[in-house]
Amino acid sequence: MTKKQMSDQVANWLGLQSIAAYDETKMINDLLYQGTIDLLARTRCVVRCVDLHTQANVSTYTLDHSILSLVDVENGSTPRGRRDQSSWPSFTLIRSDVLRFNPTPTEDGEVQVWAVLRPQQLVGDTDSVGSEQFGAIPEEFQDAIVTYALWKAADYADDQRSADGERYRMLYEGQDGRAGRLGQIRAAVNKRGTARAPGRRVRLRTVSSHDYWIG
Repeated sequence: MTKKQMSDQVANWLGLQSIAAYDETKMINDLLYQGTIDLLARTRCVVRCVDLHTQANVSTYTLDHSILSLVDVENGSTPRGRRDQSSWPSFTLIRSDVLRFNPTPTEDGEVQVWAVLRPQQLVGDTDSVGSEQFGAIPEEFQDAIVTYALWKAADYADDQRSADGERYRMLYEGQDGRAGRLGQIRAAVNKRGTARAPGRRVRLRTVSSHDYWIG
């Protein structure tokens, strides 16, 4: 769906305004972007292959904020390890953005990761969340973004029909945050089987940037 199609759905269902004197479409567009990020981060329905550069004698790295989460790491021989594991070789995701290798690399190299990438925000009316730069969300999952925006916008608008957005929240994430549309999407993603080759490869900033890596 395009930005205009999604924004119009939210505005029309909740009676929000788009007039010059009181334009609420900017808020809707921000909510759609938040929903896109939330959908990607919580379902990992779209991943891409990213090359991370490692340095000799550096074991711990901070990931760039363009990476929302890691799905898996592969360098040909290194399996996932526990935080308390000391066996060789392994990697540990200490937090969502801190990666540690055991043993410490002895030379500069490269590790491939499957990652969920932060998309750009929709700008033009014809921009679509199905496009690569805006998330590459499959068409069958895009309704979840609208539901997220309805949840947040209904709370803002004190919409009594949806109990201030609670009805849409239940549709989106279920009673405990693990069901609803998000749960259906996770199940659909898992049923698709093994990972497929990425549509593109992303190269992140070089290791010379202190904003990217920490040792």
